[in-house]
Amino acid sequence: MNSPKYRVFVCTKQRDANDPEGCCHNCGALEIYQAFQEEISQRQLENQVEIRRSGCLDHCEAGVVAMISQPKLHEVSWLPTKIQKKIASNKHYYGRLKRADIAELVESHFVNGQPLKRCQI
Repeated sequence: MNSPKYRVFVCTKQRDANDPEGCCHNCGALEIYQAFQEEISQRQLENQVEIRRSGCLDHCEAGVVAMISQPKLHEVSWLPTKIQKKIASNKHYYGRLKRADIAELVESHFVNGQPLKRCQI
């Protein structure tokens, strides 16, 4: 099986509702995760785009947050995380995502190869 051209990580971190940092889960992260799955399936991009739920992506103030990476062919997953970050792939962070943003984001980023600037953080 070929590696995907893109990987989408949707933060689904859940904290207490009173936590001052907030959390993506309470902002609708599961709905955004599902919207990505539906849009990718509808456009038949499953072989090009892998979607995963993740923990905190360190942009809590901008929830719901998604990070899209474009792995490089020479990246190796067996390297320690600290080293992988130093040779990190092309990554884009999107925030304050709503279900209505996902179709446009998929079209822009995955189909046309251009980040969706209005949602970038």
